[in-house]
Amino acid sequence: MTKKRFSKIYIEITNFCNLHCSFCSKDILPKKEMTVDKFQIVIDKIKDYTNNIYLHVKGEPLLHSKLDNILTICDNNDIKVSITTNGTLLSSKKDILLKHHIKQINVSLHSENSVNNYFNIVFNTCDLLSEKTTIIYRLWTLPSMKLDEKSKRIVNKINEHYHLNDKILNQINVDKNIKIRDNIYVDKDYEFVWPYVDKKIDDSGTCLGTRSHIAVLSNGIIVPCCLDYSGIINLGNIFQDDLSDILNSDLFKKIENGFQNNIIVCDLCKSCTFRKRFEKERREK
Repeated sequence: MTKKRFSKIYIEITNFCNLHCSFCSKDILPKKEMTVDKFQIVIDKIKDYTNNIYLHVKGEPLLHSKLDNILTICDNNDIKVSITTNGTLLSSKKDILLKHHIKQINVSLHSENSVNNYFNIVFNTCDLLSEKTTIIYRLWTLPSMKLDEKSKRIVNKINEHYHLNDKILNQINVDKNIKIRDNIYVDKDYEFVWPYVDKKIDDSGTCLGTRSHIAVLSNGIIVPCCLDYSGIINLGNIFQDDLSDILNSDLFKKIENGFQNNIIVCDLCKSCTFRKRFEKERREK
């Protein structure tokens, strides 16, 4: 039997965060940092299924007390790493990040913080990091994909630093993913509502969860996608179970086959606005 391959697997190395942004969901699970030994177990169990991981579900990954060790494990196993961060710790962690092979760093510029000179610090650090890795500046927009007032102010900050020409500025207004310098991009998407089980039932539809990716929470719980930050759809625990057994379990197969046949199995997925957006974008292609 051919072993299943994922395009990526999300790993939450910590669900601690140094900010409290309004667009982030309220925490439910206890705060936990995945130990280096536990992270090694995760990599050992997933490396035959993907070589591409995202250090992201909830939390700020750059807060991890053993980030250097975490990234060393990835280097030693030829794992491509993408990191999603609020940017506040990029400067203090830049030496560690430059030391390792990081595929991509996603910086949420909408993060609500009180760091003095935040944008200059982030942009200067990312300029340095971009010599080795791809930088993605992320913006929230209106549902129409047009820039809201806060996004316009952030774009002004970007322009002040990078001195963008009119063509690029216009692209930022109308396009989704725009290159502004070698290895540096601006990507925008409209803010979604974190899914939760409620009375909004939608039994039909599809998603890439279980099909192209899964996520591992800091406590080891495996979920179909990175939006299930509280482990509601608990597929098993990577510290206790073999990944092959989880992927061949009745629940996993039921969810996966459902998505393939336009059937939504889990209540959490039925109320997911991000899934509905994916379906809309797929129809428009």
